[in-house]
Amino acid sequence: MEQLDVIKWLVAKLEENSIPYFITGSIASAYYGIPRFTHDIDLVVNVRKEDADRLVALFIHDGYISKEGIINAFAGTGMFNFIHDQTGWKVDFWISQGDAFALSCFSRARQVEIYVGFYAVMATAEDVLLHKVYWHKLTPSERQLGDARGIVAVQGECLDGAYIKKWSQKMGIAREIEQIMTGKDLPNLT
Repeated sequence: MEQLDVIKWLVAKLEENSIPYFITGSIASAYYGIPRFTHDIDLVVNVRKEDADRLVALFIHDGYISKEGIINAFAGTGMFNFIHDQTGWKVDFWISQGDAFALSCFSRARQVEIYVGFYAVMATAEDVLLHKVYWHKLTPSERQLGDARGIVAVQGECLDGAYIKKWSQKMGIAREIEQIMTGKDLPNLT
């Protein structure tokens, strides 16, 4: 079983159980930008703390998941993990915070053909770009920056500049986004 198989399995579980989700992170940035190997799968899910037992029941027979981890995610990091037993793939489930940006991301997420004949809901290129730069600002990472540059390089004029400008200003990353969008050197973004 490879990464694609795990993604298909995850998407089927979420869709069969009517759990709103979208794929983000490195898989999404590789889809819109320059592919690179990744060790995990990032999904944003729209769940409540009361869904913890249901989530554990969905995944416990196929790997490691912790009810305590899910509940703690609501009080802190906003993220809990699942580790698939058969493959060792780690899934980071990010809980939608329900703020204006999260609502925008969910409303803009689209079904895309990730691989031939396989469709799943994915964040838009603009939202992935914004997340990558935001996370780079919080915890500087050349990977995040490289992913952001790759999205801009591949998507170019197809990106919705007005949307990116609006949200980058609200997220406090307007300068960083402008530097990436214009191709200027990015030494000292932090």
